[in-house]
Amino acid sequence: MQDQIYSIIDELKSGKYPEDKITSVLNGLDRLNDDMELETLFILGDTLVQAGFIGEAEVIFQHLHSHVEHDDEVLAYLTDIYIADGRLDEALSLINQAPKTKTVLMLKAEIFQQLNMNDVSIRLIHEAKAIEDEPILDYALAEIYYQDGDFQEALRYYQALLDQGIEELNGVNFDLRAAELYMNQIELEEAKAHFDKVDEKFYSNDDFYRKALLEYQLQAYESAKNLLDKVIENEPYYINAYILLMNVHETEHDLEAAKTLLEQYLSQDDTNPLIYFHLGRINYRLGAADSAIVAFKQAVSLDQDYDDAYLMLFETLLKTDRTDEISAFEGSLDTHALSGESLYLLAKIEQQNENDTAALKHYQDAAKLIGESLEFYTDYYEYLSEISHPSKTEVLDKLISLDPTNADWQFEKERLENEEDQL
Repeated sequence: MQDQIYSIIDELKSGKYPEDKITSVLNGLDRLNDDMELETLFILGDTLVQAGFIGEAEVIFQHLHSHVEHDDEVLAYLTDIYIADGRLDEALSLINQAPKTKTVLMLKAEIFQQLNMNDVSIRLIHEAKAIEDEPILDYALAEIYYQDGDFQEALRYYQALLDQGIEELNGVNFDLRAAELYMNQIELEEAKAHFDKVDEKFYSNDDFYRKALLEYQLQAYESAKNLLDKVIENEPYYINAYILLMNVHETEHDLEAAKTLLEQYLSQDDTNPLIYFHLGRINYRLGAADSAIVAFKQAVSLDQDYDDAYLMLFETLLKTDRTDEISAFEGSLDTHALSGESLYLLAKIEQQNENDTAALKHYQDAAKLIGESLEFYTDYYEYLSEISHPSKTEVLDKLISLDPTNADWQFEKERLENEEDQL
């Protein structure tokens, strides 16, 4: 039987699946009980896992678990299979029956991490460290703190690994991870020091992007551009790289380069409202109002709740004296999705168009959302005065509360009171 099992292992490693042979072994497991046979079964179980045949592997590891004294490796395989399958209760039940070894405690910590009980996981890992401290435990703690967003504690354990001369475990490069965490804490020089310790051939595309963001923040614009070019070459649809590279061009006052970059993205994907929004914004800065409006319209046609795009569209219509074009949106514009700032501009557009019913409604709706804006309430009051609306007194009181030292509002209050006395 051992020869048959080794034959199966060889076939699995060559990419084949000898179904009849595997079925024969699984059906005859009860006859495989001596140490050599069990050891061979362990190798088969491992090979099945590597080949992706988890169900068959589970049957073998369950047999091994029931026919050998406690074995951390067998337990680890079986527990990992349960966890991957979402059978956390079974995994925990299995672990709770095992003696408290370092491996068992780590497996139990992994289960509780899957249950989002990281405080329990951390306690269990510290128990494991008390039995036998080793780097994998520092790594486990670092990863839990990293996923929890506790960057200070995560850094402490990643640094402990680096201090031991350990640069990587489980595919995680600790200098790159430390660089990311220092960036999150705006400790840019520390982040750069860790980035520079790693050869770029070990960078992921996200690492290139993060380093580009770092160089941008350090005002090393040429370096940032070179790194972002690599990101885009590696992943032509890496949207954040385009936005950051656009920001670099804008910072260098090269608006034409920013525009060309956005158009380059749209040539391969013309369905992204964010790119149209920024293209509209750049065109507006270039003085190309027609192109800006076209881009903003495209952005809101792709995302009808895109408030920033509406805000810029309304501002452009106002500043270019094209408020009559708002009529094109009357059928599709959902004002309930707009911010107070956008409603404010929409009110000014309708005021400009002498559409008092719509203007008044938008001013009233904006007032519920916009907060303590002196500019808004000044315009609102002036409009209410213009149409002689009775709520102007209430809005004037709001202005006085916002700007109590402004004598003009006090005089205006007295004027209104005198008018009322004369009626």
